[in-house]
Amino acid sequence: MSKQLLINLPVRSPEASKKFFTSLDLVLNEKLSDENATCFNIEDNIIVALLPVEHFKETINGNNVADETTNETLLAIGMESKEDVDTLLDKAVVAGGQELHERVDLPDIYAGSFKDLDGHLWNIFCMR
Repeated sequence: MSKQLLINLPVRSPEASKKFFTSLDLVLNEKLSDENATCFNIEDNIIVALLPVEHFKETINGNNVADETTNETLLAIGMESKEDVDTLLDKAVVAGGQELHERVDLPDIYAGSFKDLDGHLWNIFCMR
């Protein structure tokens, strides 16, 4: 059996977050989505689950949920080309995300980062 990765992220506005990630051309996984989670496939075996903050808090036994000013993870997605990196970063900005810094163009890697609507950090890169 192949391994799967399910990334659970708390979101303040499930509908706004659904619209944001749909605009990045991620595939909505309707089979896994319900009133407690909106799920998107990054790849067949990598899924992002957007959970309303209150449900996320229940899932983590009532622990505090970090707000948009606190980060404890940086999610990274590898793309096939520089153009794919630019396309995804540009879509994120148009959809309301915030680009974090100038894009890095080195001999072995091209990358950029954005903050989504809930303050989650995403690094988009391609190896050369």
